[in-house]
Amino acid sequence: MSEFKEWSNQEINDLTKMKNVTIRGIDSEIYDEFSSSIKSLKMNIGEAITQMMQDVLKDFDDTFPNLSAKGSLGKLKKDRLSISALDKIRISRRDLEEAGAEIRFTHVGKLIFEPDVDLATFNKYVRGITHCEYVRIPAFLPKLILLSKTQYCGRVETYQADKSLDETTESFQDSYEEE
Repeated sequence: MSEFKEWSNQEINDLTKMKNVTIRGIDSEIYDEFSSSIKSLKMNIGEAITQMMQDVLKDFDDTFPNLSAKGSLGKLKKDRLSISALDKIRISRRDLEEAGAEIRFTHVGKLIFEPDVDLATFNKYVRGITHCEYVRIPAFLPKLILLSKTQYCGRVETYQADKSLDETTESFQDSYEEE
């Protein structure tokens, strides 16, 4: 106990907040690579994992899209939808507004956003787009906004929204079928 006399109150408080944990099922190669990287930063594994958990809690929704970090972690968020495993789908502003929830599109072959989807609606309702083969948005929507919500997608492109809906549909089908 005498060794604690040399420590500050803050150091003692920090120690009492710490917890020893054992985590099973960690890939040994990943752990070794992570550990090596952390040591090069002059940190220990505990500090690094603590920092990572703090970062995940700050951005919990992106890591675990259907769970809430507040309260019970297992509580499903009711304001989230997931649309997945479809060959093709066209999404209008009305579709998004009627859903009344953030939507994540995954594993969709062809995903097109109608010309009536404006930036505010897109940002409010489109949570993410992942593993889609082909995605098209009206050219007036900022492409980088789309790309910030897109992961692991094949082809992402814009189209001129001033065309009629029929022309846009044909253009969408033609350009996708060219591949």
